[in-house]
Amino acid sequence: MIVRDDEYLDFSKVPESRGVPPGLYRVVAVGIVIIFLIGAAVVMMSGYGHHWPAATTLRVPLKNDQ
Repeated sequence: MIVRDDEYLDFSKVPESRGVPPGLYRVVAVGIVIIFLIGAAVVMMSGYGHHWPAATTLRVPLKNDQ
């Protein structure tokens, strides 16, 4: 089969990247903020339902006499 010269693909050049899309920076920034917000929520809620060592801890009944 005879193929014309202009139908061959040119593999002599390496493709150039167009760079990182500007929206990607925003998505990464929002993701990092969300990670820190979740971490702050975990730290703030870590004391919920716990009796930390204190003077009032001694008054917590440890067995149920019913």
